[in-house]
Amino acid sequence: MKFNSYILIMASLLCFPALAHSEERKLSGEEIRQYLTDKKIIHRQGANNAFWQTFHASGITHYQAQDRKTELGKWSIQADQYCSQWGPFGWTCYDMTAQGNLITWISKEGTIYKGRITTQ
Repeated sequence: MKFNSYILIMASLLCFPALAHSEERKLSGEEIRQYLTDKKIIHRQGANNAFWQTFHASGITHYQAQDRKTELGKWSIQADQYCSQWGPFGWTCYDMTAQGNLITWISKEGTIYKGRITTQ
């Protein structure tokens, strides 16, 4: 009986990280950097209004909507938030959460933007 209990406990411990990782969680600034650097995020994949964005380690980001010209912006981490700047506009910052390869931006007003992480 002790052996079976031991196996059950070990199996539970091995599965726990997978369960914890599968839950959506708020990201720290360093985690945001790790999730985004040199990655491509696809939003609304398969939809007519799909778009994607790439995040370069240099702080440059490219935004591409279907059938539109690529837009160039800047991105950075400030405290534990993702921040971006497009054109002459100032910086806008977002909290971020992640669940596996799904990532979410949350504006200060509570607007949610979801995407799927891919490699470039």
